[in-house]
Amino acid sequence: MEWSPTSCREVVAVVLTHRGRIGLFRRSDGVTWDTGLWHCITGYLPSCEDPLTQALVEIAEEAGIAAAELELQNTAVVEQHDSEGNVWRIHAFHFQSLTEIVTLNWEHDAAHWFDPAQLGMMRTVMWLGTVLGALSVTGYLQAMPVLTQMQNHGEDTYVEKA
Repeated sequence: MEWSPTSCREVVAVVLTHRGRIGLFRRSDGVTWDTGLWHCITGYLPSCEDPLTQALVEIAEEAGIAAAELELQNTAVVEQHDSEGNVWRIHAFHFQSLTEIVTLNWEHDAAHWFDPAQLGMMRTVMWLGTVLGALSVTGYLQAMPVLTQMQNHGEDTYVEKA
């Protein structure tokens, strides 16, 4: 019998960097999952929507940064299988932000531009390391062993460079 996922969910994940630092956002009490954890900008990808367009929408909504203030650095598609048999297809983007000014919406209660070496000390969502690695974010490789150790919860991950 061939394995088939319970469902496939598509999301966008956006890593912002500015002058060698990585922008992370802490999930607020207003969200229902991963409250209090640091992560990149994310959002569901509506059916038939362009992932890049949706990524720019999420950046504007969650960080208040306009497309004109962004330079696309890299993209990747990551498939992650969760413990319930779902496949999460993550359309990942790395943008260099020309501004460090962030305006948060209700989804986050804090934002900070972190030195990559600090990432191993942060309580992050479990898949952040996978997204950073897939995008080959500069400086991430030094923090990767600690993040991988902290975030490895047994999910299978597949990465495809775009």
